[in-house]
Amino acid sequence: MSEDKKTTEPKITYQEVVKEEISFARATGYDKEMTSVVPLAELARREEERLQRMAAGEEEKREVEDQAQRVIPVGEIIDVLRAARSVEEVAGVLVEIVANLLPRVLLLWERNAMLYGFASRGVGLEEVKLLTIEMPKSVLEEMTASDMELQSHIGPPRKTEQVRRLFDIIGGNPPEVLLIPVYVTPVDRWILYADNLSAPLPTLEIRLLEVIVSRAGARADLLMDGKIW
Repeated sequence: MSEDKKTTEPKITYQEVVKEEISFARATGYDKEMTSVVPLAELARREEERLQRMAAGEEEKREVEDQAQRVIPVGEIIDVLRAARSVEEVAGVLVEIVANLLPRVLLLWERNAMLYGFASRGVGLEEVKLLTIEMPKSVLEEMTASDMELQSHIGPPRKTEQVRRLFDIIGGNPPEVLLIPVYVTPVDRWILYADNLSAPLPTLEIRLLEVIVSRAGARADLLMDGKIW
């Protein structure tokens, strides 16, 4: 059978096959369903349930494997951050780390109550467009209904006009977002934004991410002062 025929033929379930067998048996005068200890229709139902459980087990196994792949080797990450020799390198390492957990990452630099694009992965922004992002920090306050001073936020974003403009820039309409703020200097903050496209956020070790963002901010601070961490 050609590959095209395989893809166009309708899928026949196990239960449908058994129903056809029962129908044929009745037509020939031998009712297998009535003479069986357990009716074939019931056996078919049980078999389909078993197959569904197997499929669910495989899906659960894949989810566990995916979660294992998302485990962050903190020691290695700190070593990479220590090796960075510029603030830009630190930002690049940070967004790459988070991009292994969530597909869309944007690092914003806050100074004087204004946000500026600094680094990104997965949001489709060319460097020129990224660096032209400039908006008041109130966009994040509106998004999270909080002052976004020290507390991280994870959950559905509020869709105000300012928030919609941000989503127009980075694309998408995510049902949930992650935001982690960190002070780099007394007058500078980084805000890490990430989302999972049109899907909810997966289970995340939020405290671990906060530690990594904090270490990245500390490394950037020392590099800005010309010190070695």
